[in-house]
Amino acid sequence: MLNLTRMEFRRLFKDKSVYITLAAFLGFILIALITMKLVTDQNLLTFATENGFEFTAEDQADAASFLNSTIADFVSNLLFSGGLMVCFSAIFCALSTCDDFSSGFGKNIFSYYPDRGYYIVSKIVTHCAINAMFILVLTAASIILFKIFGFSNPLGDPLKMALMLVIGWVALIPLAAQNMLFCMLIRNAAVVSILSILCGLGTVAGTIEAVTRLFGIHIAQFFPPYLVMMAPYISGSTSTGSLLSLAVGREGLGTNLFLSVFASLLWTMFYIWLSKKVLSKKDIC
Repeated sequence: MLNLTRMEFRRLFKDKSVYITLAAFLGFILIALITMKLVTDQNLLTFATENGFEFTAEDQADAASFLNSTIADFVSNLLFSGGLMVCFSAIFCALSTCDDFSSGFGKNIFSYYPDRGYYIVSKIVTHCAINAMFILVLTAASIILFKIFGFSNPLGDPLKMALMLVIGWVALIPLAAQNMLFCMLIRNAAVVSILSILCGLGTVAGTIEAVTRLFGIHIAQFFPPYLVMMAPYISGSTSTGSLLSLAVGREGLGTNLFLSVFASLLWTMFYIWLSKKVLSKKDIC
């Protein structure tokens, strides 16, 4: 399996589309911060208004909220609660995995590695590494750009920020495994991408939660997307408690992050097992 994983690493990290996508995300952050700079700097705001730019009261409110937030808040909202990493992981996994079947490359892989579980795990490991690279690069770029533009926003608690990034990354692991299951079932990149994004953003968990909540049961916290949305909770300005409170939860079971991480790992193993079953029963290509 190590050889298969190394091969997947070489394939994906040499793929130009990975770096093109990363550059596009960096451009998105740059545009967002340029816009905030225009709205928050009075001289630039006057210059932009005189040259035909229009800013609404809502833009001013967003700017005021932005200035009162931390860099950790910006990163957590961008990567996790904003859904950027969920959408990227879903689309990239769908494209790279479904291409193995449509191009016939999967036949070559399975001729050398008949155990289908090796293929699934190596794919998940590789996509988790790609996710980690994007999280780290985008976080570092955000911190640097905040300093370059001269924003006075504080970084926030470094420990909570690091914890937020780790937990957010862990939450993406079962979602990557879920994406693999959809790829094994459907093998159509467009359909898999849409389905993975919908499930990754919590559509299924939210629907079930809406029903079970009527009976006083909160089930969404046991689904992986919930943990992605919980990541900003750690770094936010309201998160002033100790790490112990993060472990036991201050507002009931839903804030028990350790339980959420454990649930995510269980979902990962379940998705891997199910993906292997599906792949073993379906034709390779």
